[in-house]
Amino acid sequence: MEIEAGYLIVKTFPKLYQDYVQRYELSKPIYALPRIDLGPDDYEIRYRGIDRDVLDAYTDSDNLAEIRMSELENDNKCEDGFLFTQADVNDVMSYLADLKTYEIIWTRIAISNHKPPDGFIPIGFEPSYFVGDHFSASCDCMLIPRWHGTDKEGALFKDYFDKLNKHGLFKAHDIAKSFLDFYLSFDWTETGEYEIAEVFIKMNK
Repeated sequence: MEIEAGYLIVKTFPKLYQDYVQRYELSKPIYALPRIDLGPDDYEIRYRGIDRDVLDAYTDSDNLAEIRMSELENDNKCEDGFLFTQADVNDVMSYLADLKTYEIIWTRIAISNHKPPDGFIPIGFEPSYFVGDHFSASCDCMLIPRWHGTDKEGALFKDYFDKLNKHGLFKAHDIAKSFLDFYLSFDWTETGEYEIAEVFIKMNK
């Protein structure tokens, strides 16, 4: 299945922060990396992109929601963590033990023509693998490093860090693409089939 758009169920920023803050043992500012002397509410940038430990389909899981996703995957209603109808999203969410640790986003490949669902508003762009593990290059070097990380000085990507909005995303496709080109110019970064993802969140009522 070729996926260009869909819903993802992802960890909230506070949950993601909690899960990874001890990994870095930081107590000084390096971009917006989690620091052990701060909490998630202390950050102006609270990452809301697609690289947030997306719920995915697993038959052997202690998370009932992931087991439910595997059943939907067998019915071709789920792929790579993507769900395609609000009804299926609601179905999976009903199996979560703690709804406060997850939120729903909708995302699309930025150059695609898929229309966002009603009630969802755009919050920005990021370079990612989109499918698979939903790796985000900008998240990994400036927000929540989990794979290749970043420079120890927090200076290499400073110009692009200053262009991130409060959701840890870029305001325009062209800026995200420019960042990606710069990121890939180094031999230690993650190479692969990137897309520029546009991310949407549910509008608060």
